[in-house]
Amino acid sequence: MNQKQIDQLKQDQKNIKDGAAARRALAVLLFVSKADVSLSGYTSEHAKRLRRNYLQEGIAAFKDKRTNQRDRVLTKQERERIVTVLSVNSPKDVLTDCQEEQWSTHLLGAYILELTGKKYKSRTSGYLLFREAKLTWHRPGRVYEKADPAARTRWVEDMKPVLQKLWNEPDTVILCEDEMVLTSATTIQRVWLPRGTYPPVTETNSTRKRKSFYGFLSLKTGTQHTFLTDYQNMFVTAEILTQVRELYPTQKLVLVWDNCGWHRGSKVSEWIQGDGNTEALYFPPYTPDLNPQEHVWKEGRKHTTHNRHITKIEEAAKEFKDYLEQHIFRYELLGLRAGGLGQD
Repeated sequence: MNQKQIDQLKQDQKNIKDGAAARRALAVLLFVSKADVSLSGYTSEHAKRLRRNYLQEGIAAFKDKRTNQRDRVLTKQERERIVTVLSVNSPKDVLTDCQEEQWSTHLLGAYILELTGKKYKSRTSGYLLFREAKLTWHRPGRVYEKADPAARTRWVEDMKPVLQKLWNEPDTVILCEDEMVLTSATTIQRVWLPRGTYPPVTETNSTRKRKSFYGFLSLKTGTQHTFLTDYQNMFVTAEILTQVRELYPTQKLVLVWDNCGWHRGSKVSEWIQGDGNTEALYFPPYTPDLNPQEHVWKEGRKHTTHNRHITKIEEAAKEFKDYLEQHIFRYELLGLRAGGLGQD
C-alpha cells in the first residue's frame, strides 16, 4: 500500500463504528506498518487477506460477511413462549415421559417438536434460544461441588490490582497454565442451565490410549504454547518450565495456575527459586472457569476432537497441538486479554 492508501485507511478506521470491523482495519494498519499484528487479535496471514480485500472493496472489506442464520421456523410468539419455559422450567416439567433435570439441544428440539410440530435444523438455533433465556453452558464435573464462592470473591478482589500492575510492566509475560489429557475416547457433553447453577457430578471411563498436554496462554498476546508429554508430575513440569524459559530468555515470567501437586512440588519450587525471574500465582481451589487456558482447551477440542472417533492418538494429539499453536486466543482473566481489550 502506498502512503495515500494508508492515510485513507486511517481515516476509514475512524469512521467505523462496529468494534470487530475496527479491529480488522487495525490489523491491516499494523501489518503495513510491520508492527505486531496479534495486538488486533488477528494473524499476519489474515491481515494480509484483509489488506487485499480492502484494496479491492474499500471499507466494505472489514464488515462481517456472516449473516444471522437462525432457522426462522418459529413464530415470534412461539419463540417467546419457549424462551420463557427455558427460563423457569426443567425438561421433566414440560416434556412427556422425561425425567431429565437439565436442558440439552436434543431435549430442546424434542420440546419444540412436541409444542409446535416444527423441527429446528441446527444446534446453533437452539444455542440462540438458550442464550435468550439467559442460560449458560456447563460441562458436568466434580469441581463445582467443592468450590468456595467466598474464597473466589476474595481472590478476584485481591488479584485484580496485582495483575493490573504486572500487565503494565512491559518486560513481564503473564502465562495462564493448565494441563489436560486427550484420550482415544474423547467426548463432550453439553447441558444448559440457568446462570449461577451447576450440573450434577458425572463419572467418566478412563482409556488406555492417552496423551498429556501442558498449555501456556500468553495473556498479553493470545499466543498459545503447548507441550505434549506422557505424564503430569513435578519432574515433567520442571522440564516444561525450562522449555518455556527458552521461549522468553530475559523476560519476567508470571505463572497463573491451579494448586495441583505438580505445581507446588519440590522440584518445581526449586526451579522457580533457581530461575530467579519467575513468579507463581495460584487460582483459588476448584475454580477452573477462571483460567482462560481452560477455554483454549475447549476451543481446540471443538475443532479437532469433538464428536470424533480417535483411532491414532499420536496423530490426534499432533493435530490438536498444531491447531492451538496456529491460532490467537483472546480469552480474558479478570478483564485483561490480548490486544488490551476488556481491561478494567
